[in-house]
Amino acid sequence: HYSGVTHKDNIETGSAYTENNNNNSDDSNNSSSKSRIDKHHQQLQLQDRNTANTKNDSTNRNSNGVFKENGLNIYDKSYLRGSNLRFCCKDFTYLAFDFEDFNKGKAVFDSVMRLCCLDTIEKVYAFIYSPVRIELPFNSWKDYNILNEFERQGLIFQSALQNSTRNSGNSGNWGDSGNGIDLNGKLGQTRWRVTNLNKDYKLCPSYPSTLIVPRIISDSVLGHSVRFRSKNRFPALSYYYKKNGCTITRCSQPLVGIKQNRSFQDEKLLNEIFKTNNNVNYDNNNDNTNGNTMTSKRNRKFNLIVDCRPLSNAVAQTALGAGTEIMDNYDDCKKIFLNIDNIHVIRDSLNKVREVLKNGDITTNLYNKELLYKSNWLKHISTILTGVDILVKSMVLNNNHLLIHCSDGWDRTTQISSLVQICLDPYYRTIDGFVILIEKEWLSFGHRFNERCGHLQNETKFHDNIENLNSNQATQAFRQVTNHFKHKKSVKFVSPIFQQFLDCIYQLIRQYPNKFEYNERFLRRLVYHLYSCQYGTFLFDCERERKEHDVETKTRSVWDYFKSRKIEFSNPNYIKEDVNVKVNDNDGDDDQIIYPKVKDVKFWFQLFGKSDGELNY
Repeated sequence: HYSGVTHKDNIETGSAYTENNNNNSDDSNNSSSKSRIDKHHQQLQLQDRNTANTKNDSTNRNSNGVFKENGLNIYDKSYLRGSNLRFCCKDFTYLAFDFEDFNKGKAVFDSVMRLCCLDTIEKVYAFIYSPVRIELPFNSWKDYNILNEFERQGLIFQSALQNSTRNSGNSGNWGDSGNGIDLNGKLGQTRWRVTNLNKDYKLCPSYPSTLIVPRIISDSVLGHSVRFRSKNRFPALSYYYKKNGCTITRCSQPLVGIKQNRSFQDEKLLNEIFKTNNNVNYDNNNDNTNGNTMTSKRNRKFNLIVDCRPLSNAVAQTALGAGTEIMDNYDDCKKIFLNIDNIHVIRDSLNKVREVLKNGDITTNLYNKELLYKSNWLKHISTILTGVDILVKSMVLNNNHLLIHCSDGWDRTTQISSLVQICLDPYYRTIDGFVILIEKEWLSFGHRFNERCGHLQNETKFHDNIENLNSNQATQAFRQVTNHFKHKKSVKFVSPIFQQFLDCIYQLIRQYPNKFEYNERFLRRLVYHLYSCQYGTFLFDCERERKEHDVETKTRSVWDYFKSRKIEFSNPNYIKEDVNVKVNDNDGDDDQIIYPKVKDVKFWFQLFGKSDGELNY
């Protein structure tokens, strides 16, 4: 979490006695272990080992001149000289280096700070990284194709529809094409189209260039509807559930404001999304001979507008010109709030966990589990899984379409949408499917990886305790206040959103150990490479930025790393499932769906480099 230099007898950090607790960097083939400076650490601390006031209590000192205080091993001053450099990394790895020559320690500290505080993302390690031999055959930048993925989900686009109709000889008739294609549109397979309206990213800079929208909605309507959504992030298709034709669409909050604004184009768009499968319960015994689907009030289902925020947060946004939907304007819809806290609360929660574990590599004291649980980290995980459980059951049991949003639609929205799909679709529980899910939901739809991860360091994360010790009290106080405000500004938008998402998947893997092809170590290494800046995948905030910086030719994809070592990240207990469920195939399909066990959540002890017993009750 931080790094710096310290005096060797500094009692507060206990850096007189350190061990390399690099529990997470366990790859023998990991090229990031080479001597280099990357963005993996959060803070650096420098301390002089001779100036702190060390107690010389002979009653607690052993034969080696070591005595214990608060569980830390502290050396007699006669044994201490030079300085100590300590790294606390974002993946909970801790490193410490002792320097007999104080000036050399200070020089290393200054050098690391200079190399890490960059003014542009193009100076990070990914742009000079040369892949190891086993990664060379792979080029994972080309793995995700939006048309291929939605066709896998079951959609039939215009060209495929025409070919299928021509081959079956049903060019003039509606019904089953003979190839399992629902030509009468009852399940909505044919009611979607591809739009390239955002091909130059002018419509919505943070959206992908290619999107899936209802076939009946024109680009003109889309162009007007974007004005009603924050950051122009209008409703677009995220997932099609081919068993009942229900969908997950995602967007940002509406710009309702105090004046209670509305948009007829936005209302039209949502109405058509929810009509794609006629929004009814279907009985296989219904007579559809004439190709007409009878929709009655008795069968009509209410669809869900899902606001991931707490209600109070959504209402507060109204004063800022945004807010939440006015439900009188949306027919046959209900709204639910998932009560997931914002990025600032999540950042503070994980920081509390870090505070409890910060001296874990140098103390013999057990961790205060009460403080760990007071961090509310597990509560936030449980809140997300509770929302996912509700939405999965709504789609499967109630045939509800879902429209999901939070504020800007790139944090909580992405978490919920991705987790619901993992629970519904066994394909996303395979390694290849998980890659596609991250590319689709997180990368193409514009999760702000650079901003949330804080790849571009600043000097507030580097603590030179020697400078403080050599300064008078007034200077120290002024410096602390200045650094406090600088640090608050620098971390304002930093938050472990993707790490929290991976933690939720960790809980699901624990609960369903046979349902996932990838293992816990796969998730842990993803956390490592989320911050390592060794690959170009997680460096930028949207598809547009990745194209502008030409990451596909200048950097390697992180998926090359995992695919070249697939055996190491595979779950030996995985029971392979049929990932190609046919339309209206009800045999055994429910076995493929997993429902989160919201009360069964534990600390991800492997990530924190601890044992289960140290962190969990």
